[in-house]
Amino acid sequence: MAPAAAGGASLLAAVAVFSMLIMSSQGNPRPLCSDCEPQCRTNCTAEVETTCREYCTRGGGPRESCRSSVFEQCTANGDCSGSNGTSTCDCNTVAENTCLSVTDGTLQCTPCMSNIYDQCFHPCTNDCNNRCKKKGCHHA
Repeated sequence: MAPAAAGGASLLAAVAVFSMLIMSSQGNPRPLCSDCEPQCRTNCTAEVETTCREYCTRGGGPRESCRSSVFEQCTANGDCSGSNGTSTCDCNTVAENTCLSVTDGTLQCTPCMSNIYDQCFHPCTNDCNNRCKKKGCHHA
């Protein structure tokens, strides 16, 4: 995971907690403890979408370009045709295997999402749970 992405998640968690503290200091009541998890889930999901967007966009990038080019060349040259017109290989497989070494950000999508979410969610819920109020309590 890129250090900038990791720093972004920590920063988001800090901003979320800081904004809740500011609201609390301005006379707004502390959040209910039951609101901590949903609020952190929403905030962290938004952070994941923003931070990991470039890794998770599908249908483009260098690997897809390579696959498309190899597939077109394979089918145009008849590389997968036997002497009697029957296929001896699959151009999709040829393209996939040929382009395996081409780096593509989409391979980093799931690790990015997991890492950013974990780095955001756990600190956010811990901080919120440390200062929230339980339902039914009348303390500010």
